[in-house]
Amino acid sequence: MTGCRAARLRVLLLNPPGERLYVRDYYCSKVAKSGYVVHPVDLLVLSGRIAERHEVRLIDAVAEQLDHSACRARVGAFSPDVIIAVSGAVSRDEDRLFLSSLRGQGRRILVSGDVVLDDPVQWLRENDFADAAVIDFTGEDILSYLEERDDLHPSVVTRQGGAPAGQRPVNREFTLPVPRHELFLSRRYRFPFSRHRLFATVLTDYGCPFSCSFCVMSTIGYQYRPVENVLAELRHLRGLGVRELYFSDQTFGAIRQRALDLCGRMRDEEFGFGWTCFSRADILSDARFLDALRAAGCHTAMLGVESASPSVLATYGKGCTHDQIRRALSLCRERGIRTVATFILGLPEETEDTARATIELAKTLDCDYASFNVAVPRMGTPLRREAIRTGLIAPEVTTMDQSGSNIVMPSKFLAIERLASLRVRAIREYYLRPRYLWRRLKSVTTFSELREHLAEGWELIRSLRDAGGRRPER
Repeated sequence: MTGCRAARLRVLLLNPPGERLYVRDYYCSKVAKSGYVVHPVDLLVLSGRIAERHEVRLIDAVAEQLDHSACRARVGAFSPDVIIAVSGAVSRDEDRLFLSSLRGQGRRILVSGDVVLDDPVQWLRENDFADAAVIDFTGEDILSYLEERDDLHPSVVTRQGGAPAGQRPVNREFTLPVPRHELFLSRRYRFPFSRHRLFATVLTDYGCPFSCSFCVMSTIGYQYRPVENVLAELRHLRGLGVRELYFSDQTFGAIRQRALDLCGRMRDEEFGFGWTCFSRADILSDARFLDALRAAGCHTAMLGVESASPSVLATYGKGCTHDQIRRALSLCRERGIRTVATFILGLPEETEDTARATIELAKTLDCDYASFNVAVPRMGTPLRREAIRTGLIAPEVTTMDQSGSNIVMPSKFLAIERLASLRVRAIREYYLRPRYLWRRLKSVTTFSELREHLAEGWELIRSLRDAGGRRPER
């Protein structure tokens, strides 16, 4: 392309409508398990950079519960020059049909999401409605692409090519303009661990430096923001009256001293935020680190337990031990930090015994919340390559959902139907314990929390009913 568009562009950030409550967020699309609707972080991060020079609007058809017709009408009313949409493997075919219907009137369509990561050039060849794929939504060069300048576009890929998806920065510092949180502050968004209905999502780094082979985050490199750059965003959110945050980092504290510095500044500036983060057991098993998190306002910490089998953890590169997990959970309880443990059923080495042991481990750990997911052969991951090589899936399998609504991969020892049954069993046995239900009820501190608990309980009942409403096989 040559030349430069001097005109101010009308840019629409779009989370498309869908038949189900889709979470198309940060390369991990899924069906929401308890009715939650989080901010699409891809669009949130892009909003700040694009708004520096262009007019930006947001249509989140999932949060607003817009059907196809209503969403198309809203798009038409804005008449954008450019649409930047998120798409997910969980809704691949629906997204393709809807976004194709928006083509025309000289507008360009860019797509971010897990669907484009593995081979963006091939994806563009197969989806002619799109002009480009965004493979790094933190990239500075999105503006040069939009304005059709001759600069290189490492984070944007066109049919003519671009930076190969495998060449990602590692341990690089980057800055972000303050995102346009004003567009995203709506009570339509729901987060199960938030103590206030209105919350904001903040991303302090991008990707993950660890190497879990089942996770797409280990494939996109790792970059982090300076503490002062994050603080500028937090000051903006304080000015907007926000009291609750979700730090969307894949591993909060991956650079320990940086996280300590951030927490220290948050404490010193007395922001007063309550917040939730996702981290790892080997990071959270440090008492000093947890003290810093608590002093800065952290009330909920999530961590991946994944499996009760040490050999499964080692095979898939988790890098944490069960002793570290137990220590981290114990230290969190001592400090009044709620805990959320995530588990994966159905990795290729999963057996009946390891799956049942994982369910029992979950009950023994007795966290405040537990999330039971199924293994997903995401595009670009070592797990996917293994699954194809061993014949667990065909290369053509591209639609998938870790929440369990669409299990596409058996283990070497368990059929898909058995994995579905075991997941239902895990949810029933964990959440329907009288002792657990009583503890959850006593933990409520705000009306918003009570409302979320009731909504989650209803969604849990409905999901079990939709899964068959039957007692899992023994």
